[in-house]
Amino acid sequence: MDKTLKIQVIARAASILRALSSEGRTLAELAKITDLPRSTVQRIVAALEEECFVETGESGIRLGWGLSDLARFAYSKVASQLRVPLEQLFEKTRETVDISTNYSGDVHFLDRIISDQVVRVVPVNNRPRPLFAMANGKAILSCMPDSAIRQIYRTGLTPLTKNTICNINELINEIKQVRADGFSYDNEEHAEGISAIGIALPPVNGCYYALSVVAPTFRYKNRLEDLKLALQEAAADCKEIITKTGISTSTE
Repeated sequence: MDKTLKIQVIARAASILRALSSEGRTLAELAKITDLPRSTVQRIVAALEEECFVETGESGIRLGWGLSDLARFAYSKVASQLRVPLEQLFEKTRETVDISTNYSGDVHFLDRIISDQVVRVVPVNNRPRPLFAMANGKAILSCMPDSAIRQIYRTGLTPLTKNTICNINELINEIKQVRADGFSYDNEEHAEGISAIGIALPPVNGCYYALSVVAPTFRYKNRLEDLKLALQEAAADCKEIITKTGISTSTE
């Protein structure tokens, strides 16, 4: 295979990966979005599946766990440097806490500590995690211009619960409020009975990050002001570490 053809194959594979979402797509949909022959899409998808970069199932073709592993390697230093503020956030709240980033329009968890209370939130790995339906995701979106948000969701927003925002204009208005107030919220938008509050962190090498606290709704409502304070303090500590250490996403 000559160099030009290799570059072409890589470019086509990249276009297919960009077209994928957490909801899954068919070969026909991918062919239409990428403007590639269906037979070409099928061959490339088969090759990507062998490397676990995509996976196929009843819901269609989706991004695979192999890409998450690559992303985890790239972001590992950020998570490790901010581990202490995350632990302190957990100590103050005793709720499930996490630090996350954006990966292909979804929330990608870099580190988390699960609540030790009897009734607690334990994340389910195979559940969709779209940015627009989660507190940490909205915090990350607040770091982006409105035009970028509209581009990400140009094909629409798929609801996860009856509370999920499904209108792009409503989402943009909420993101503007997040920018003004500093806090983002998930009021049972990702899963019923679960609520969360998030806050954005300073970007590192052009990548966006957020902290969030997730709790059963009945407890979350009664503790919201305390959770805000704890999250604000943790974010300030993270900002100080990022500023002083100049964290790089390099793993060297």
